[in-house]
Amino acid sequence: MKVIAGKEIYTIVAINPGSTSTKIGVYHNDQKVFIENIYHTKEELAKFDCVQSQLMYRAKLVENACKVNDVDLNEVDSFVARGGGMASCVSGVYTVNDQLIYDCQTARTGVSHPAMLACQIARYLEHKYHGKALVFNPPDVDEFQDIARISGIKGMYRDSHIHCLNQKEAVHRYCLEKGIRYEDHNFIVAHIGGGVSFTAHRKGKMIDSNDNLAGDGPMTPTRVGSFPTVKIIKMAYSGKYTYQEMEDLLTRKGGLYSHLGLDDMREVQRRIESGDEYAKLCTDAMAYQFGKAIGSCAAALQGKVEAIIVTGGVAHSTYVIEQMRPYVEWIAPMWVLPGEYELVALARGAWQALTGQAEIMEYSGEPVFQGFHAARYGL
Repeated sequence: MKVIAGKEIYTIVAINPGSTSTKIGVYHNDQKVFIENIYHTKEELAKFDCVQSQLMYRAKLVENACKVNDVDLNEVDSFVARGGGMASCVSGVYTVNDQLIYDCQTARTGVSHPAMLACQIARYLEHKYHGKALVFNPPDVDEFQDIARISGIKGMYRDSHIHCLNQKEAVHRYCLEKGIRYEDHNFIVAHIGGGVSFTAHRKGKMIDSNDNLAGDGPMTPTRVGSFPTVKIIKMAYSGKYTYQEMEDLLTRKGGLYSHLGLDDMREVQRRIESGDEYAKLCTDAMAYQFGKAIGSCAAALQGKVEAIIVTGGVAHSTYVIEQMRPYVEWIAPMWVLPGEYELVALARGAWQALTGQAEIMEYSGEPVFQGFHAARYGL
């Protein structure tokens, strides 16, 4: 920490690895110094046999990006990571401890995603340069109300896997602009990208959502979304697909990609504008499903909604946004914040933790929800 003109300045490195890129941001408190988004080709990633084996490759990229931009890593106060792969936990800031590292290394959620490398990169940099390794609002945050957990199979519960970091940042920005408190109002937040999460926020808590990690919810540019289970079972047992092929179809080669052979919304919109009726039909269907998902959140909030906040990469598509409006604006005003604000959210979380504005919690590995109380429900 430095003091400049009587003000404490903390240097923070934010780390957010994704499926095809590694995003790095350096901040002084919550003010950007630089952001770099390093894209990885399929050929580059094909050299690694699994996500975990990409660790040092991505860690060195973060390290080198900072050095090239004249960041003295020995003066960094915190390396803050997105998180992922953890047991369900409450929202907030966590120190990166051994349990957290183990759960991410072993993909405790059951799905290997590059996000689980973030805290490991932060720990590597902490050991080398001494800045504090932190995790803030990981996708494993669970604030569900109990009624939202019940599925149609006893003992199998609906899990909370949400774009928590970007969703809460989007609400923070809305509340800042309107001069209101997040904890006093209800919101619906729709993060629409390759994956989607549609979430009911009730007075500061995310009480219900689709399961982004498991492919629940509407179709997306790359994901099948919710689909009649018997049809999926028949496909899985048809002998035509391996497990990996089924997973690829459902999570990476479904949605618009299955119909149109592409998932770039800019190209999809160009096709629509050039008169491609099938591209229009499929995109309209996706927007229609987005609208239905927002409607289900409105039901969870009993119709009491301050605003519908739409964020994520697909929110850049004016076509999709305009198709969504008629389905949802009768519920509440729609506020569009295109793109992702995860790096600045990470920096703000770390800064607040370093200055004592937010508690730094210890990750225990004990999930928030461990089943319903047997005595209470006669189980």
